[in-house]
Amino acid sequence: MAGGFGRWVCAFLALACGAYCAAAGISMDDQAAAPGSSILIPVALAAPDGPVGAVQFDLQYDDSVMSVAATLGDSSHSSQKSLFYTDLSPQTRRFLLVGMNENSASSGVLLNLFVNLKTSAANGVYALTFSNVSASDPAGVSTAMNSADATVTIQGTADQSIALQPAGVLNTASQLPGAVASGELITLIGAGIGPDSPIQPGGSTTEGVASVLFDGVPAPILYASSNEIHLVAPYAISGGATTNVQVVNGGQFIAGLALPVAVASPALFTADGRGVGQAAILNQDLTLNSPSNPAAAGSVLVLYATGAGQTSPPGVDGVVAGDALSTPNLLIAVQIGGVDAQVIYTGSAPGLISGVIQVNCLVPQGLPSGPALPLTLMAGTARSPIGPTVAIR
Repeated sequence: MAGGFGRWVCAFLALACGAYCAAAGISMDDQAAAPGSSILIPVALAAPDGPVGAVQFDLQYDDSVMSVAATLGDSSHSSQKSLFYTDLSPQTRRFLLVGMNENSASSGVLLNLFVNLKTSAANGVYALTFSNVSASDPAGVSTAMNSADATVTIQGTADQSIALQPAGVLNTASQLPGAVASGELITLIGAGIGPDSPIQPGGSTTEGVASVLFDGVPAPILYASSNEIHLVAPYAISGGATTNVQVVNGGQFIAGLALPVAVASPALFTADGRGVGQAAILNQDLTLNSPSNPAAAGSVLVLYATGAGQTSPPGVDGVVAGDALSTPNLLIAVQIGGVDAQVIYTGSAPGLISGVIQVNCLVPQGLPSGPALPLTLMAGTARSPIGPTVAIR
């Protein structure tokens, strides 16, 4: 009798765990759009039963009708996970989200997936399929991970009216959307917004191929490809509340947006360009700061950022900083591990395009040593997003 009761309890617990202790999982929702559209599809993480420290998966898609790009979601960003990816084939991309920390990624948006549909895409239903999904807890121990696939239904005639959307206008340093500031380096992700063959104009405004206008003022283009453009927001938008952005490709209007303008939208550049993890920093000896090459207390750090807003003298679009340096109008401050650092220089970064600022500061005494202390930059009252770190010994 006792043995039978024990077996009943075990069966009950197994059922209960199946109902209430489900494994973690990733999923996407089905979408529908016209050819030529850029669709934002959040990849959601559900972590109901235990912490998730890292996730890896492959995504299959039909590259004859679409391309994909991705940025970190709120869950990955808040847990300071970095994004890595590689193309295993033209139709399979592998994603890895992992961090040099023991933070757990909570339930929420793991990735923001931009699916850019070609104008030539035929109507039909196309699969977005997960495979080789794996995960670990913050200690590196493998944990179960489910997945739920999605479809994209392409319907109607080509319509590039949503070839670009506000979520696809990103601060280049933080890789996050939001209000834009004058002189801010910006990345656009959209469908067919640039030339078929990538170009690097080196700061020119149009090159006769791709141009982006802010209230009619051409922005310096740093790089342009079919679905991605890197540029610098013109200083002329300073002082406004909004700016009307127009994307032109080969003389043809592609997309238009009204975006909010901020006095400043600061963000620190990171080593991997994703906005999270090791910041792009030089130590006092001009070597790269890293966990294997940390900075000493009292030494000088050289930081690089964007989005600090208008400068004095007023910024000039597309100019590479030389001997005549400008300084931000707003007070620039730095915190390392939550402690104020003394700023000894802030202004143009010699040899880099106007819109990138260099900040030299001193590492405060008494900081705890560590490979990844949080790093924050303030421009006036605006704070850079959480994510970048610095190594201190």
